Amino acid sequence: MNPLQELHEAGVSIWLDTIRRNLVATDQFARMIADDAVTGVTSNPSIFEKAIGGSTDYDTPVRELLETGEEDPRALFFTMGLQDIRLAADALRGAFDASDGREGFGSFEVLPELAHDTAGTVSQGRDLWARLDRPNVMIKVPGTDAGIPAIEELTAAGVNVNVTLLFSLDNYERAALAYIAGLERRVDAGEPVHGMASVASFFVSRVDTAVDRQLAKDSPLRGKVAVANARLAYARFRELFSGPRWERLAAAGARVQRPLWASTGTKDPAYSDVLYVEELIAPDTVNTMPEATLLAFKDHGRVVQTIEPNLDDARRVVAKAANAGVDLAAVTAQLLVEGLEAFTEAFDKLIAVIEDKVQAVREERTGHASWLPGGLDEAVSARLASMDGEEATRRIWAHDHTVWSSSPTEITDRLGWLTVHDLMHERVPELKEFAAQVAADGLTDVVLAGMGGSSLAPEVLRETFGVAPGALELHVLDTTNPDQIIAVERSLDLDKTLFVIASKSGGTTETLSHFAYFWEKVPRGSNYVAITDPGTSLEQLAKDHDFREVFVNPPDIGGRYSALSYFGLVHGALIGMDLDGLLDRAIQAEHACASCVPAAENPGAWLGAVMGEAALAGRDKLTLVLPESIRSFGYWVEQLIAESTGKEGRGILPVEGEDVGSPDVYGSDRLFVGVGGDEIRDLLLPLEHAGHPAALLPFGDLVELGSQFFTWEFAVAVAGMVLGIQPFDQPNVQEAKDATKELLAAGDVRPPGYDALEPLLKEVKPGDYLAIQAYIPRNGETEARLHAARMRLRDRLRVATTVGFGPRFLHSTGQFHKGGPNSGVFVQVVDEPAEDLAIPGQPYTFGTLLAAQSLGDLQSLRSHGRRVARVHLADLEAAAEGGS
Repeated sequence: MNPLQELHEAGVSIWLDTIRRNLVATDQFARMIADDAVTGVTSNPSIFEKAIGGSTDYDTPVRELLETGEEDPRALFFTMGLQDIRLAADALRGAFDASDGREGFGSFEVLPELAHDTAGTVSQGRDLWARLDRPNVMIKVPGTDAGIPAIEELTAAGVNVNVTLLFSLDNYERAALAYIAGLERRVDAGEPVHGMASVASFFVSRVDTAVDRQLAKDSPLRGKVAVANARLAYARFRELFSGPRWERLAAAGARVQRPLWASTGTKDPAYSDVLYVEELIAPDTVNTMPEATLLAFKDHGRVVQTIEPNLDDARRVVAKAANAGVDLAAVTAQLLVEGLEAFTEAFDKLIAVIEDKVQAVREERTGHASWLPGGLDEAVSARLASMDGEEATRRIWAHDHTVWSSSPTEITDRLGWLTVHDLMHERVPELKEFAAQVAADGLTDVVLAGMGGSSLAPEVLRETFGVAPGALELHVLDTTNPDQIIAVERSLDLDKTLFVIASKSGGTTETLSHFAYFWEKVPRGSNYVAITDPGTSLEQLAKDHDFREVFVNPPDIGGRYSALSYFGLVHGALIGMDLDGLLDRAIQAEHACASCVPAAENPGAWLGAVMGEAALAGRDKLTLVLPESIRSFGYWVEQLIAESTGKEGRGILPVEGEDVGSPDVYGSDRLFVGVGGDEIRDLLLPLEHAGHPAALLPFGDLVELGSQFFTWEFAVAVAGMVLGIQPFDQPNVQEAKDATKELLAAGDVRPPGYDALEPLLKEVKPGDYLAIQAYIPRNGETEARLHAARMRLRDRLRVATTVGFGPRFLHSTGQFHKGGPNSGVFVQVVDEPAEDLAIPGQPYTFGTLLAAQSLGDLQSLRSHGRRVARVHLADLEAAAEGGS
């Protein structure tokens, strides 16, 4: 018996807080019912908006409805949404019959615009009930002043009601009494009440989100008030559904209106992902869970009766919150207002999504597409079919480590990226408030001290979205080159600068060196912010130095998968970008890649299959073709692919930043992947005609970057499965770090001299790649010079080329260089810094650290038998110019 089944045995009905056509129309939902004790499903406009906008599930239904002449988006929604609920109700009918009507319900909501219209709610509730035409459905009615009498009227009319948006004990009681009054009217009229059902949806996690903002950061009440509030609602439930008044109805066959715990997905990464399930276990309750919460509880949930034994504690928590200045009545009243606004906004988005879907169907717009040579096309098709047969995507969502390895190490604790965007969506208001306060305090610039996964996504956001008026300019400092550090420092008013010290491990050498340097110049905690995992030395350092803020990131996310976590989003807030839009698109991509979607229609699974099978066929140089608007996106994709796949002598080399050339400059080891529309398609066409495989992901508005982040993360995870490697570790990254430490400990970092480049270039053969590793300042001039040399060498040698600035690339492509196939030819470009800087507290300077890093990586490459030369930039340019 798994924990979900145990939960059901403890008296808690498990409902799924999502719905979509591909879920309820396939056997996956039936398996949830059979294996995981799921006995109900809930829906709302937000759920439908994500399902319709983020998938192809509804393309055929929309097309069929358009053929009948139906074009009104509202009518389309009701037709499709009601059919989803019917399908769910039919799948749940067995549970309904077996429980004599106690279990097995699907819920559909009245329009948000009727929240303050009693008559309109009653009329639409009756209409929806009739159109659904199933005994095991409920009509969702908000617990507003107008909704309460509608509950009584609908109940009296024999309609099952799910009362939604309940936050306060007072409103809960009013909803319960309205249900009781409706039943009494039926009994008095001689109408049957046996078989009727109702639930009162009491929202939980949003209460903590609101209350926690009013509490001190170290308050022991944080994360406690929502559960206490819900427990007291349960106590009131027991009181209301007992005594003579209720016993009369029970004798007539009436059932209690069960409390349904809603909004049970954890909204704060500091809290357990099953907090609002484990802490609300009692008989005669329902818990409606997002799929991620359901899977988490199935994996590690504990079943103990937690409500009734803890009622006294709940009363104490609420009393202490009041003493701490929390007006719970005001909080819950505001949450109702915000909930209604959110549902109205979600419905407006839903209608817009349906309008776009209609247009897409009419224009026969396609999603992802590929043009692959015959053998590769067949291999990809076979792989996608086998993924469906092996239920690979379902197992990924279930955190099944055997998709990649027999060992769970660095897999089961690295899959938080699958849902972190949902978690972060709830933190957006706090991030906006934080950024607004920083700007209000007169800070004008932000310096990000971070490496690899801590810096690349923020740089992409800055380069893509720019800086909003009144927001802070972002400077990414992911180097130890003293010339570059000096250039950044001299461009700033340090007193008006916020320093973000970002490190997952908390111990990144470069990042801590940056902190030591700038703290000596600006020793004020209010100018500093930390982003790190819980319990790291950086978290403690931030507390010791009284940092303005410490953002503790979910620990179950690897650095390169952290774009949609605090590591990316804090900087998005500071530059004033549209975080809600970015995360909305990520959530749409999550739905597009859901476990119920066939692999061929799942953009992440499809792209991963294309990438993996192409690599197995020898086309292991994935060349990105991006529009100028998201050119920098390649920086992030490069790390994601290289560090995830480059190991055990295998891997996919990401090639970002190359200009698209004529087909004859490319070897037979290329796969081209474009992101964009017609402009990118036109660039790919000549390559396809020459026999090169190509794939295209659609891209429109800039906020669709959120979709791209998630889709590529999913794709790389799938590609790892195809290649038979574990995509979440980085076994060779530490080598260069260890070599650097040894050199620094020896105290004598002596450069080994320089090499002739031409003999190395003569060793380049088809299937190789040329990696330029530049330990020089990164600026517009050096980037242009390196790019020009790179393009000449690509056209001359006809091999894939990459450019990385050191030590930045050590946290990106460095893993591939040492762990991937021995097909790399490496050119270290090293020039002495013009100036140097001391690192406070260390016996070495930034210049010495940079030299040790370049030398340490050189030694590591040579220890792996790699072909490498160390040259000046001028030598590289001369070789590029002079070759033939």
